[in-house]
Amino acid sequence: MKQFPDSPAPSASPTGAHAIPQQPAKARVWPPVSVVMPVLNEERHLGEAVRQVLAQAYDGPIEVVLAIGPSHDRTQQVADALAAADPRVVVVANPTGRTPNALNAAIAASRNGIIARVDGHAMLPPDYLKVAVETLEATGADNVGGVMAAEGETPFEHAVARAMTSKL
Repeated sequence: MKQFPDSPAPSASPTGAHAIPQQPAKARVWPPVSVVMPVLNEERHLGEAVRQVLAQAYDGPIEVVLAIGPSHDRTQQVADALAAADPRVVVVANPTGRTPNALNAAIAASRNGIIARVDGHAMLPPDYLKVAVETLEATGADNVGGVMAAEGETPFEHAVARAMTSKL
């Protein structure tokens, strides 16, 4: 067998046949994801929620589109500061304050084919987007979602969380 100067020597298999040299594995290319967040009166939670999205263990591009309703707290200012600090964060208006309108506005402003919906007070596991994209690709589904573990800080929020997680 003739050897070319730059090619590796073939290795013998147990049966004596020559093995084909393996090509190096190609790096996984992750598709870009737009995370849309309908936001209203989320001054207390928005910063941390956005930071958790941007810190996802996901190697593809991520953008966060915040659709801000007419909040009665400093949500707009928090959102504007987040957008000023990171070009991956985009702020759009949601004058009605209604969730469907917010989602439509955020989706219209998003640049990517994969859309993840996250609430303005959500705390995500670090691999949430990775698992969601892997599941989309593995199943061919149009939509996937996770389980919400409701929590609260005030007595009212604790009651709502218990009601939301009740099996009844």
